[in-house]
Amino acid sequence: MNEQYVCPENAFRSYLAPVMKSYMEYEVNVRGCSPDSFLSRLSQFDRYCQAHPEAEICLKQETVMGYLAEKEVNCTRNLEHIESSLRSFARYMALVLGNEQVYVLPNLVRNTGSNFIPYVFDTEEIRRLFHAADTYRSGNWKSTIPNLANCARCMVKALYCTGMRVSEVCYLKIHEVDMENRLIYINRAKNDKHRIVTISPSLLKEMERYLADSSGYRLSGVYFFDSGSSAREGRVTSDAVYEHFRRYLRIAGIEHKGKGFGPRLHDLRVTFAVHSLRKLTAQAEDVNAALTWLSAYMGHKSIAETQSYLWMNGELYQDVQARMSNYTPFVASIFEEKAGDSDD
Repeated sequence: MNEQYVCPENAFRSYLAPVMKSYMEYEVNVRGCSPDSFLSRLSQFDRYCQAHPEAEICLKQETVMGYLAEKEVNCTRNLEHIESSLRSFARYMALVLGNEQVYVLPNLVRNTGSNFIPYVFDTEEIRRLFHAADTYRSGNWKSTIPNLANCARCMVKALYCTGMRVSEVCYLKIHEVDMENRLIYINRAKNDKHRIVTISPSLLKEMERYLADSSGYRLSGVYFFDSGSSAREGRVTSDAVYEHFRRYLRIAGIEHKGKGFGPRLHDLRVTFAVHSLRKLTAQAEDVNAALTWLSAYMGHKSIAETQSYLWMNGELYQDVQARMSNYTPFVASIFEEKAGDSDD
């Protein structure tokens, strides 16, 4: 039997010293990490906390942000490592120790050169967005792609109702949609994860409406969502769907904060995940099992990618926080950080 690691008593000196000590022991004994892999960063944060003491065990937002502001880091990658360490430490305090006075640093996306926090639509916003799609009229200015507005309306609804990626919906072929059995076979997927998603009764009605409205156009017979144009065999581009999505947002009265700030089309997939997590965690006794099901359904590489969506919604987090701490596999795997954005 391997000897249990015990963190030296004098390793940390701030008001968070006992928590840092237990976190070190958890990382080594439960997760199998080497103490040298994160001791240096934790010690630096401990020194900052010594200079900025608190009267109780807590992790405030001003403490985290103040520490990051003081770090003179020229390499973005190093900064991401520092943020990752702080985020993991905060999640340990919240989930394993049950401390409610914890600020968890959001997992910010930097692949576009800006810090972006995904947008989660509430159910009322989704209702308004769909109503806007139903009432939008494109006019006759795009006569060369006569079925585009019809495609975009149904595609936006499919993104929310299935959690598919934008690219997956655009490249969906006719033979991959089984409306009789209400199944979609995704063969062109990220991470080479072929999977099957289900078609809800409400989405089935929308797809039947789409096909009925498309019957008057000469379609290529290749892609399920066919613009009626000869270009790209009728395939609708993600840019074209995004243009309509922006118009729907405007009609629905949902503010778009500009390029790089969203909401994005991909946020419909994020919203699907958050809303599904809320429903699954309300029904399933084992939260870890619910997340495993959803992770496989969405085609994620690991459950960690699915778990990251949980932190985007405070209401959901509060609902399941206590229950999550009862499942060791979940608590252990939530510290596995993903690199960059999980999807498109």
